[in-house]
Amino acid sequence: MAKGEKAFVTLAPAYAYGETGSPPRIPPSATLTFEMELENWISSKDLFGDGSVMKAGETEGEGWERPGIFAEATCKIVAKRLEPGPAKVLFDGEKVFSVGTGTAHKAWDKIVQDMKKGGSVSLICTPPCVSGPGVDFVPADVTKVQYDITLLHWLKVEDVSGDRGVMKKVLREGDGWETPNEGAFVSVNIEYRVVTNSVAGDVVIKHEPFIFTVIDGAVAEGIDVAVQKMKLKELAIVYLKAPYAFGSCPNMCPPRIKPTDDLEVKIELLSFDRSKDSWSLSVEEKKKQIIARKAKGNQLYNVGRLKLAKRHYEIGTSLFEYRTAELSPEVAKEVNELTMACHLNLAACYKKQNNMEKVLVHTKKAIDIEPKNVKALYRRGCAYMELDNFYKAEQDFKRALEVEPENAEVRRKLAELSRTIAKQDEAEKGLYSSMFAKAK
Repeated sequence: MAKGEKAFVTLAPAYAYGETGSPPRIPPSATLTFEMELENWISSKDLFGDGSVMKAGETEGEGWERPGIFAEATCKIVAKRLEPGPAKVLFDGEKVFSVGTGTAHKAWDKIVQDMKKGGSVSLICTPPCVSGPGVDFVPADVTKVQYDITLLHWLKVEDVSGDRGVMKKVLREGDGWETPNEGAFVSVNIEYRVVTNSVAGDVVIKHEPFIFTVIDGAVAEGIDVAVQKMKLKELAIVYLKAPYAFGSCPNMCPPRIKPTDDLEVKIELLSFDRSKDSWSLSVEEKKKQIIARKAKGNQLYNVGRLKLAKRHYEIGTSLFEYRTAELSPEVAKEVNELTMACHLNLAACYKKQNNMEKVLVHTKKAIDIEPKNVKALYRRGCAYMELDNFYKAEQDFKRALEVEPENAEVRRKLAELSRTIAKQDEAEKGLYSSMFAKAK
C-alpha cells in the first residue's frame, strides 16, 4: 500500500482467527474484512525515521561481540557522491572514532554500535545527514552520498567512573575474571602523560613497577577507580579528567603535572592480592578493620581527601551492620563506639562539603547508638540550624546541655540560635505591621 491509500482487505479463516474464532464477537472459521488506511510508516531501513539515512545493503560479520558505546572503532569507509552529477569516490580509507560520543558522522555512530567484526553496511545519506563530524571530504554542493562501512576492529572503552571522568581503553585483555577490590595490594607498571587540547604529550612519570594499596591514598582517585576494573595482566590506557587526576590530591602533585591537567595513563596490572571480603572476617578481624579504616579516614581527612576519607568511614560503619553472631556485652560496646565514631566523622566530612541533609543522616545514626552523645547532638543541631529548622536545632542543643551543662561550645551555639530567632521574629513583626497598615 502507498501512503494515504485506503483499501478493503479480506482475510480467509486461516489468516484470521482460524477454526476457534475469538468468542464472543468472532465466530469459528470466520472470514474477516477490514477497511484500512495507511497513514504513515517507518522502514526498518530508515535509520532515523526521517528518510535522511537509508540502509542500502548489509552483511552480518563474525562472532557475537559488538562495539557498544564509547568503543574506539576502526572502520574502512568508502564515500561516493551520488548527486549532483555522476557517481564519484570522495574518500576511500580508514577512520578511527569513539562510538556514540558525537565525534563522528551520526549515522556511523548509530550503525557501528550494533555491527559485528568484519560486517559491512551501505548507507544512502541526504540532507541534513550528507556530512557531519569527522567528515571533511564532502563538498558543500553534494546532496546525496553513499557510505560503505566495514567494521575492521575496535578497542573496548569503558566509562568506569560513570561520569566520563575516568575512561578505560583496553589495549590487551587480562586473564580470568577477578579484579582488585578496595584494600587490595596491587603491583602495576604505570606511565603518565599530560593531555593538552585532547592530545597526549610525552611521558612525564614512569614507574616499573609501582606497588600500592587500593583507596589508601597513595595514588590519584582515578587510578584507584580504574584498577578496580582491570583483570590480571590487562594493559589499558586510562583517561583522567583533572578532578580524578591530581586535582583530587593537589598536595601529591608531582613536577611537570598541574592539578588542573587532564592525564593519559598507561597501566599494566602485574599482580594483585584481594583484601578479604567482610563476610569472611571474624569478629576480631572486623574490629581491627574498623580501627584501621577510622585511622586511615582521619589521615585522609586531614590532608583534604574527603571523598576517600568518607569511603573508609563508610566501610567502617558497614562491617557490623548485619550481625550474624551474638556479641558479648564488652565487644558490643566497643563495636558501637567505633561505629558511632565513623558516623560522626562522616557527618564532619559532609559538613565540610555543605551537605547538611547527609549530616542529619549520620548524626541520627550516631544518636541511635548513643542517644546522649553530646558531639552527635551538637552536630545535628548545627545542621538543623543551617537548614533553618530552628525548633529542632534548639531541641538538640538543649538535650546536649542536659548531659553537659557547662559545655561552652553548645552554650555559645544556643545563644547564637536565640539571637537568630529573635531577629527573625522582629523581621516577621515588621512584615505583618506593614501588611496591616496597607489593609487599613
